[in-house]
Amino acid sequence: MIKKGCTIAFVLLVAVFGGYYALLRGRVESPADLILSAFGAIGLLMLVSAVKQVAFGTGDSDALKRAEQGLPLEDGRKEAVWGPIFPLGETLTAPFSGRECVAYEYDAKKPSATDSDGDSRPSGSAISGLALAPSVIRSDRGDVRLLGFSLLEKFPASHLSGDPDALARAEGYLREAPFTEMGLAKIGTMLSQLNEVMSDADGSVRQDWRLGKPGSVSLAGCDLEEKVIAPGDMVTAVGVWDASQGGLVPKHRGTTTPVTLAPGGGAAMVAYSQKRPWGLLAFSLVWSGGVHAIIYFVLKHAG
Repeated sequence: MIKKGCTIAFVLLVAVFGGYYALLRGRVESPADLILSAFGAIGLLMLVSAVKQVAFGTGDSDALKRAEQGLPLEDGRKEAVWGPIFPLGETLTAPFSGRECVAYEYDAKKPSATDSDGDSRPSGSAISGLALAPSVIRSDRGDVRLLGFSLLEKFPASHLSGDPDALARAEGYLREAPFTEMGLAKIGTMLSQLNEVMSDADGSVRQDWRLGKPGSVSLAGCDLEEKVIAPGDMVTAVGVWDASQGGLVPKHRGTTTPVTLAPGGGAAMVAYSQKRPWGLLAFSLVWSGGVHAIIYFVLKHAG
């Protein structure tokens, strides 16, 4: 699912870039033609995406409205539920904070490096990963199992870099966890693994990635970032309802949608889903308009 989406996005970007390059090649000196083609493609796709979001929203509004109305869950339909989440078995232990939880994400971000000009630049992650225990959301529409992993992008992050106990736990985790090596050369493998994780249908998920060979990674100076969902936390989940499994899944009966999780629930969640990203649209208009004005100016004076 993730791999397919990334592939489609990449192919679309390449196709649009090729259109701009065909227009500019021979009329603009290199590498300006390549740079303008890249900025033009990014600007156009950004604008189209923003217009789509303003016109149609996130696509979860109908499911959230059905949840607010308390309508019965329909098999094979995109549905939403909210309520406290609990593990069906044992809880997980978050790798940095040591907290008991039903899901976590972690990221040990390496210190920023300094280039020859004295400017700092990000250095990536030393280790990162995620996990989900088989869980159930006790909602007003009944108990609903969570049978697909959602990235916890909407949940608050804790930064534990100044905590020596957190660093000790992170170093212990680094020694013991079954890491998969990551890097640019392994991006395809990483996307495949993430796709498998998010499509997993048994509710038990764990994946750990490490940048570098065993023994070559140091967590000294890293920013230890962690997101945790604790037992009993109020969450909203959106996915395809599978009546036979009693849970939300990413794919069922021809309907495919990633399972998503967000903190909170109720009318506030419905209202939030109906908001439109006008700020993003304004930024996209300025970015895309500026880039295309430059392209028009260059082409006009290219003769």
